[in-house]
Amino acid sequence: MVIIITGTRKGIGKELAEYFIADGHQVIGCSRGEASIESPNYEHHSLDITNEIAIKTFFSQIRKKYGRLDVLINNAAVNNALAPITLVSYNAAASTMNTNFMGSFLMSREAIKLMMKNSFGRIVNMGSMAVKYEEKGEAIYTASKAALLAMTKIMAKEVFQYGITCNAVSPSAIKTDLLHNIDPDALKVVLKRNAIPEMGTTKELVDTIKWLISPQSDKITAQNIYLGGV
Repeated sequence: MVIIITGTRKGIGKELAEYFIADGHQVIGCSRGEASIESPNYEHHSLDITNEIAIKTFFSQIRKKYGRLDVLINNAAVNNALAPITLVSYNAAASTMNTNFMGSFLMSREAIKLMMKNSFGRIVNMGSMAVKYEEKGEAIYTASKAALLAMTKIMAKEVFQYGITCNAVSPSAIKTDLLHNIDPDALKVVLKRNAIPEMGTTKELVDTIKWLISPQSDKITAQNIYLGGV
């Protein structure tokens, strides 16, 4: 399969890319920074996913080189607005919404156009347990993920006739840079609300995504799968 993953320079995105490379797929990664993965089956693009012109150029290159796209995993996300709403600046809110929602929208829109040519595609968006728990101080981040989930469900209805499914996976908290500014004690309190009150792992995420892009999930679309008993 030809798989695009956003945000592959570090964290979950890098781990996802490394897994699918090892599994024999052609992975195309992108991030604002330079590549941090070296493999014959990996191609990196330094890309701002909120830049529409850059996104169109990126997909034009993919179309010319591969002629197809099987999977898009919208993983890139930021949390620049982690504060009570009265303390959040417009720029912090806008950058969070632009990356988490608008960037995923642009990537999905162009991916669908390419997937339609081969009547097959899988789009997996990264949700968050924040949508379920609505924690104080995360209004903008939560809103960005809620918007992404709503878009996922509607896109799924629009593109299923073309052999494309759209789903979201919302993991429990996984150790990433996004957790650096979150109080550990507060995080423990939130995790206790889960059926599985502990940190999640990338492997759980990988296993779920692997199923969603497999033939066994052909009729699974418009779903948000919470991990960890959220």
